[in-house]
Amino acid sequence: MPTPFVAINRNGPLVEIVLDRPENGNLINAEMSDAIIAAVSSLDDEVKLVRIGSSGPDFCKGRQSPMPPADAKPSAETLRRVVAAPPLALYDALKAVRVPVVSVVRGAALGVGCALAGVCDVALAADDAVFQIPEMERDIPPTLVMSALIGRVPVKTVAHMVLSRQRLSAAEALQAGLVSRIVPAASLDAEANALTQTLLGCSAVTLRAVKQFLHLAPEMSATGASGFAAHLAATALSARF
Repeated sequence: MPTPFVAINRNGPLVEIVLDRPENGNLINAEMSDAIIAAVSSLDDEVKLVRIGSSGPDFCKGRQSPMPPADAKPSAETLRRVVAAPPLALYDALKAVRVPVVSVVRGAALGVGCALAGVCDVALAADDAVFQIPEMERDIPPTLVMSALIGRVPVKTVAHMVLSRQRLSAAEALQAGLVSRIVPAASLDAEANALTQTLLGCSAVTLRAVKQFLHLAPEMSATGASGFAAHLAATALSARF
């Protein structure tokens, strides 16, 4: 059954996820998150690429609050299960996708939206996109968003965004390593489609090898990374014979 507010479409080797809640800035709720996790956790071997975009003027302005009522006095375990676990599961699922994941960002990417852009392997952004981690305005430590960005964005960038709560322009986000490329807003869809076709021109085994290396090599020693690179290249090339 389709999940309200998120469209998940299969087009040959492409799985496209569209956040479709434009009236409130594409705030993500639990059902949307579960649908995305289910989609990316069950990809078959023919899938080459996952692309995440949005409808409306904004990519994602954050998350629909799952906080229990103030008078409920929830335990730490309840807060961990209800508040912390769902976004962490979403970030982990996107990191674990076997093929590249591309985000296409327009407008505001705030909180969870910023994390979604950062956790993808490639983030293509419109030149009018803005990025912010505003949780500390409500005295909430945004460690969940930070967990998505650490290892992908320099620590000093994460620290500044979290502590200052300042918005980064697309140009600043590019300089900080949060996005891969910026393009004019009017050209975003065309650029995203061109990038998609470029990636789909490669074999699934080659794309999976690149994703594996990007995911695992940063934690390896130089010698280990070299050996892993040789293994992946040989495995991918052997699939041609």
